[in-house]
Amino acid sequence: MQGGRGKTPRSIPPPAKTERMLGAPALPTEPQVRPPPNTKPGAFIGDKYRIEREIGRGGFGVVVRAMHLTLDQRVAIKVLTESEGSTEQEWQEDAARFRREAKATAALRSEHVVRVLDVDVLEHGYPYIVMEYLEGKTLHEQIYGSSGGMPVADAVDIVVQVLAAVADAHAVGIVHRDLKPANVFLTHGAGGIPIVKVLDFGVSKMLNAQSQRLTRTGSVVGTVAYMAPEQMLDARTVDGRGDLWSVGLILYEALARAHPFGPATTGPKVINAILKDPLVPIATIRADVPAGLDQVVSKLLEKKADQRYQTAIEAAAALAPFASPRVRPVLDEIHRSPPPSGAALSVPALTDSRALPPSSRSLKAAKKPRSSVARFFIVFITATITLGLIVFGAFWLKPRYWPKR
Repeated sequence: MQGGRGKTPRSIPPPAKTERMLGAPALPTEPQVRPPPNTKPGAFIGDKYRIEREIGRGGFGVVVRAMHLTLDQRVAIKVLTESEGSTEQEWQEDAARFRREAKATAALRSEHVVRVLDVDVLEHGYPYIVMEYLEGKTLHEQIYGSSGGMPVADAVDIVVQVLAAVADAHAVGIVHRDLKPANVFLTHGAGGIPIVKVLDFGVSKMLNAQSQRLTRTGSVVGTVAYMAPEQMLDARTVDGRGDLWSVGLILYEALARAHPFGPATTGPKVINAILKDPLVPIATIRADVPAGLDQVVSKLLEKKADQRYQTAIEAAAALAPFASPRVRPVLDEIHRSPPPSGAALSVPALTDSRALPPSSRSLKAAKKPRSSVARFFIVFITATITLGLIVFGAFWLKPRYWPKR
């Protein structure tokens, strides 16, 4: 494959240097063009998987359905493919992003994140990720395959499950950075219960040396129409609150069957609208949207990050009154999630106690601060008892257990 003007085509790394006999022909010095991976039905990947059919193809690769020959298990395999005319440096960046997706996804334990089963490299250096095979459709297909917006409770239930995946990611310091309806997959679990799976952590931000190098220039990564304002301005400043903006857009679009800032394909226009235009309240578009839910959506879509919900835990608590009983276990799971860490951490972390679920409200009530007199009395008694135990222990234990100086 020929490279673009002024670009060097990607090539297979040269073989290791070996000794040769005097007079033998010199090894070829011309770079060999990397042949494309074979992802046709019937082809094999890693001697373990037989490709059945192609599922989809995008900017970073091709996804195929395959069968694990030993386990007789159907899987989905995502193979990184080359882009026309890209340079070797661009290829390395793509490969690094691809590996980061595998690492980020494998680090998560939520039921609402697609599971990674295997990672390896094909001949000629094409990496691939083996994932659980899902049957269903994306949220984008669900939204625009119907004649109107989704029922309120259904839309909220989907977003609550997305927040479960987000809370899990943020707890281990991962920011997704590309949440959108096309990366939310709707499938079914045991007994036909609807389950949401978040896909594609390929542009996620992780707090480690490698990811800091990849984002040090502040380059914008992700899908522009679903980026938070701060992500458009400088990717290095993005934390977990950027994902919450995207969650707000997903909920708005599911309810309104339209992007709040115009068609997602309009490029510069949608960027300008996100940065400057006020949000049209969802309640003005759908009369059946409760005023409280309208307020939650508006807060998720505040242009300033410090005015949004600060964590996925807070956002889920605010949505709880509008969700159906079937996602109560998911809400409980989110409520027990550890706080954000690493790249997902926002400072200062503000809190919002509005619309907490019953378990949260009761817990908050149980933790009301005592009066200053009561606090002083408790601290005094505790300190006195502790000091007494220390003195007694020192006297009793020293002769027998303390080493001589």
